[in-house]
Order: sequence, then structure tokens, then C-alpha cells
Amino acid sequence: MNVITILSLIFSTKFVLGANIILIIADDLDLVLDGMIPLQNTRNLIGNKGMNFQNCFVASPICCPNRASILTGKYQHNHYVVNNSISGGCYSQQWKTTFEPNTFASQLKNKMGYTTFYAGKYMNQYGVNRDFSVPPGWDWWAALVGNSKYYNYSLSINGTQYAFRDRDTDYLTDSISRMAANFIKTRRSDENPFLMVLAPPAPHAPFTPATRHNDRYKDTKAKKTGNFNTPMQKDKHWLIRMGPSPLPESILPRLDEVYRRRFETLLAVDELVLNVHKSLTNANLLNNTYIIFTSDNGYHIGQFSMSIDKRQPYETDIRVPLMIRGPGISPKTVIAPVSSVDLYATILMIAGIEAPSDGTSLIDTLPLDRTLLIEYRGEHSVGLPSSGCPTDADPNLQSCSKFYGCKCQDVANNTYACIRRVSKKYNNVFCVFEDDEAYIEAYDLNSDVDQLNNIGKTMKRGKRYKFRRRLKNMSICQNSGCMR
Repeated sequence: MNVITILSLIFSTKFVLGANIILIIADDLDLVLDGMIPLQNTRNLIGNKGMNFQNCFVASPICCPNRASILTGKYQHNHYVVNNSISGGCYSQQWKTTFEPNTFASQLKNKMGYTTFYAGKYMNQYGVNRDFSVPPGWDWWAALVGNSKYYNYSLSINGTQYAFRDRDTDYLTDSISRMAANFIKTRRSDENPFLMVLAPPAPHAPFTPATRHNDRYKDTKAKKTGNFNTPMQKDKHWLIRMGPSPLPESILPRLDEVYRRRFETLLAVDELVLNVHKSLTNANLLNNTYIIFTSDNGYHIGQFSMSIDKRQPYETDIRVPLMIRGPGISPKTVIAPVSSVDLYATILMIAGIEAPSDGTSLIDTLPLDRTLLIEYRGEHSVGLPSSGCPTDADPNLQSCSKFYGCKCQDVANNTYACIRRVSKKYNNVFCVFEDDEAYIEAYDLNSDVDQLNNIGKTMKRGKRYKFRRRLKNMSICQNSGCMR
């Protein structure tokens, strides 16, 4: 059955094959810690008008690897971008020569004649070596050089570097919003369709709101989940067991500050969504456009006494918002488990293209019982750390901060693979770490939503063997084999 036949079975007659597509990717936006609260327009204009996914998991809980998964539809073990460093594949030569020519942008441009537009953060190492070239598949290009910033950043605009300063008008989310609106104004309903990717920096560090949004959430406190600032937990992997646990009381107001400033940065993202929606409406393009909103990974703030970061295999870090609106999609809440690798197949299906992928289209019939893969490879410091913490003598540790109690956020042996299963009956995760202990963490989230009780070592041997075998198969899967 070809893709057009499949689409005709799935959608109402309102569906338009080859519609416009807009993908908005927030940076470090959590779902579990109520990160969607500031995004009222986003919820109203996208989530309430289309599919709102409750169980979307990232292929890797870190920026560059998961952006690679979104762009290619491949799990980490198939695209080889394993962390945010060039040596870890982030904008490496292998990425540029092997995988960039086959992103969804290249597919849509080369096979279906889409006009393509990108604005915002691309991959963390893009442009840091002074290479500002436009990757294959993009007609209009305005990519952030390096990692997330809000002011004093550089963009590669169609291959030429432009520096922006700290004026209010330079706020990066607003710059992306203006460029998106200007691009939409150039489009006509009788032209070839377009693909637009917008990647604002929020709510990533340094958590800088637009001036107009300062102190909007000044009284908001960090969400105190059941696993917030826990005492030492002996049944967690080495990095979590490493002190201090709990964090000193003096650190907690700093976590509150991060929490509320993240909320404030998201207000400009919400205005971006509104601006895009208005621009589409004014150009008479809204009814022929799919809008997808998601994040590259989640975030934790104090969970398990880890101060602020991602990279961990817990729900705060791996579960993210996802919503899609567009012609033929009726408003509904979707509980079926989905992955960031599915976005590639989804975008291709909308355009009328079939191509191999580790995922499946989100606008197809989704399995209600599905096992997904999450992978991460820990990073060590570049040279000896200089955080002022006692751990500075160990170059294997990274992201240690005296300001946040010297609780390090990553280490070279924080390397793991997990399978995450969601169904009507099951809701569990099983992880194996590549450390000296070959440590296992497993949780039944039906009875332990805060993941406080690691059942990895206590489950029956036969059951543990089944989990291990499934994890091994997923860790080497390719294309349709990842759906079995």
C-alpha cells in the first residue's frame, strides 16, 4: 500500500497531501515539571486544536544527539552523534558528509520541491570552527553559531556570519519570530509548499528572559516532586549516589530562581507561536499548514538532589511535550507512546514521501503497546575542571558547579541504554549502564511515579533476562526493525 493510499484511509477529505510544515523545537523544555504552563497560546492554538501527546520520549536526553534523531529519524546508535562535542559527533565531519544530505529537509526539497527555511539553534557545535556553510536541503538559513544564547550571539545567515548585540530588539527568540513572519509573507497558496523549522533558545541556560518578561513569575517556586532533593539513594547509579544528597538548603532558592526564569524565557516563545499563527492566517495559509511543537529534551531541577541539567534516564529528562495541528487532524489527547525519531517519518508522510526510518509516522495508526529506546553516552571534562569543587582533580567529571553545591551533572561512565515501555497494562523503564558495575535501574511507573524504588536487582532472573534481551535488540535495531 503506497503512502497516498494510507493517507486516504487515515484522514478526512480535508487532508491535503504536500501541505506546508512548521516544526518548532524548544530547547530543554520539560513536561513533568509543568514547563508548558507559560505557553498558553501554544496550548490553545496547537495542543487544543490537534493531537496532544502525553507520552513522547526523546531518543537521547541531550541537545545535539536528539536533534540529530529528529532530523534523520535514527536512533543514536545509527547516526553516531552521542553527545554535544565534535568528538562525540556533534557537527562532526561524519555528520556533515553522511547524515546531513539525508535529513528531512533534503528529502522534501529534492523529492517534492519544498522551499525550506531554518532559524535558530541547529547543532551545538555548528559554526564554532568558523564554518558557516549552509547544510544541504535548506533554501533560507539563519542558524545560531554554537550553543544557546539570548543576546550577544551570531547567526549564519545564508552562509555569512552576522553578530547581534544586547539591545532589546536583538533578543534571539524575537529575531526568529520576525524572520519567520517575514518568510511567511513571501509565500502564496498557489506556490510550492514550504518547510519551516524554528528553534528558539528557551528555556535553556543562561535563562535570560526578554526585558518585557522580567519578574513575570517572580513568586514561582520550583516544583517539589516526590523525588525532589532526596537523601542519598543507594539504589541509583554512581553519579546520583555521589554527594551532596540532599543539596544544602542554601542552594534551594537558586533552584527556584532557575525555575521561574525558565518560565519567563518561554513567554517569548509563546509570542512566537502566536505571531506564526497570525502570519499564516493573514496569508491564508493556516488551513494548509501542519504545526508541530516539541522540545529536544527535558530537564530536572533538584530531582534526586541533582541541581539543574538533563542527561539522566528519568522522566523529567526524557519525557517532553509534543503537539501537532493541521488539516485532517481532530483535537484529541494521545496516550500512545511515541519517540522523537518519529518526527522524521511524520514530516515525510505529510509531504508524500516514503523513506527508511527507525520511527513511524505520528499521524498513522500508532501502536498502544510500544517499547522505545533511550541512549546516552557520558561526557568528561575538556582538560582539568576549574569549578572550585573538590572534584576538580577528576577529569572524568563534568558540569560541576560550586554555585549549585558541587553536585556534578555528568561523568564519563554516565553511559546507558534504556527501554521505555508504555501500554494499557505496562508503564516501565529498564536501563543498563556501561560502568564498572554494569549497573541496572528499572522502575514500574504504575506504582512508582517518582522512580524512588529501583527494582532492577530484585526482579526475578527470568524477567530481568527478557528485559536485557529486548534492550540488546533495540540497541542494534535499524529502520523497521526498531518497531518490532
